[in-house]
Amino acid sequence: MPARDDILSSLGLDPLVADLSFKLDASDSTLTSPSGTRAVLAGAEMMRSLHLILNQESGSTWAEVLKTGGHFCGKKFAADLDVRLALLGKPELAGLPLEACLVFIENYFAVHGLGRLKLDLSHAPGHGLIVARLENSFFADSLPEIDGFTDPLPAGLLRGFFEHISGQELGCDEIACAHQGGEHCTFVLTAPERLSAVAPYVGRENAEAIVARLCT
Repeated sequence: MPARDDILSSLGLDPLVADLSFKLDASDSTLTSPSGTRAVLAGAEMMRSLHLILNQESGSTWAEVLKTGGHFCGKKFAADLDVRLALLGKPELAGLPLEACLVFIENYFAVHGLGRLKLDLSHAPGHGLIVARLENSFFADSLPEIDGFTDPLPAGLLRGFFEHISGQELGCDEIACAHQGGEHCTFVLTAPERLSAVAPYVGRENAEAIVARLCT
């Protein structure tokens, strides 16, 4: 199997990653996203303001609001990729090797400044579990005042993307956070009912222990 960095090249898909960048038109001061839509940069100050307002208006549900938004964005990103793949005469994401799909979502996180995402498939064949680790999380750095985990939006993104390519209902939860002393932010992606079974241990046990519970 080709190395993950080379698999898109072997499939003739590396132009798609090359195009996944934001473009600034200095003539009219507009920024265009990789999908061709208008974009605007939002820094840590805007993120803190958004969290403050959502927390004031809806209390603890701010995390569900961001997670739902991330879920929509993850599905939209995958659907847009399917369109671009079709224009190249290539199969949709669901018809590509999973390793190729991982390159796309890891690159998405990098291009959008969300952090350095690495996906671990070692538990997928035997336990139907994907583990994602996010280094230098934008949210962990931007929301230092939160008493808890900071990354519901990335969790939603992962869920939406992998639901699109798998055609199955999935769940994705953060089980460790750099903001809470973890080495990095860690997410697990599997069937929703399996995540419900380990929910009481999240925040009480480390990521390795929770992954082990999901693999028993």
